[in-house]
Amino acid sequence: MADVSQHTESGRVVGAIEAAGDVSVERALVGAVSAHNVRLEMGAAGPVLASGDVSIERAGCGPLMCSGDVTITQGGCGPVLSAGNVSITQGGTQSVIAGEAHLGSGAFVGLVASPRVIVEDGARVLMSTPQAAAFGAVVGAFLLLVFGRRRG
Repeated sequence: MADVSQHTESGRVVGAIEAAGDVSVERALVGAVSAHNVRLEMGAAGPVLASGDVSIERAGCGPLMCSGDVTITQGGCGPVLSAGNVSITQGGTQSVIAGEAHLGSGAFVGLVASPRVIVEDGARVLMSTPQAAAFGAVVGAFLLLVFGRRRG
């Protein structure tokens, strides 16, 4: 991994990028990204770790963890864990855990766990925070019954 303060990757396949500053991936494929702010445009990356914000436009990535805000426009990614806010328009993700989730038109999220979730017309959420908590409680009770009987 190269350690740089600011990096732009365009039109290549790269194993991994690690930067103390910002990383911009345009029309490229990157195995993993670790940086302050990350911007993906018409490209793809594996896992993304950012201490700042992440912007995904007509692009995708694997699991994403960041300290700032996440904006997805016409793209998608794996699970998102953000200390900031997550905004998705015409894109989707497997799950979102964030300070606030804003799902615009054409957005899809499998599971949202956030104290504040805004779902606009045309957006879909498979499970929101209360539904996910209820599902987890039911699965936990079921597992307790199954494995509790085996021990006794």
